[in-house]
Amino acid sequence: MDKGKDKWAEVIKYLRSTKRDPKKVLNLLRGNEKGNQSNYNISRSSYTLNIIAVITQKIQDAGNKNKNFSRVVRDWVKSDDFKSFYNLMRLEENLKYKNDEEHHRLYTKQIKDLWYSKTKEVLKWKKYFNETGGVFYVKDMPKSKNISSNTFPGLQKKRS
Repeated sequence: MDKGKDKWAEVIKYLRSTKRDPKKVLNLLRGNEKGNQSNYNISRSSYTLNIIAVITQKIQDAGNKNKNFSRVVRDWVKSDDFKSFYNLMRLEENLKYKNDEEHHRLYTKQIKDLWYSKTKEVLKWKKYFNETGGVFYVKDMPKSKNISSNTFPGLQKKRS
């Protein structure tokens, strides 16, 4: 048997026996080449960061003060904001938001599973966003707990 075929036989057999999308597998492999980050990998890696940031904002929002965690997530999953977010984050995977109860439950479960995950990445982002109120700072976070409008001059209202 040719060594080249034998070398890949197990991989090919596995891929043929699953319901994996060949295009997605190829995108994943291409993205893992040294020094090459595909849009697919960038979207996937930022998904966790974005979910944790948004959920932190939702939890800390005064309007959600009396709602339990599951309710906050479910309400977001049913919103136009989540629809736009989902479609943007899953664009490279050709996945589109589906607005029905079955998918609402699925999206809610996925977000809750991510939130309760004990991976280092999730724990790191939960701690960071808890400290920043769900905001990602491009520069170092201000030392002061109280952030004045002077901290971010670009966000100040122009006075006439």
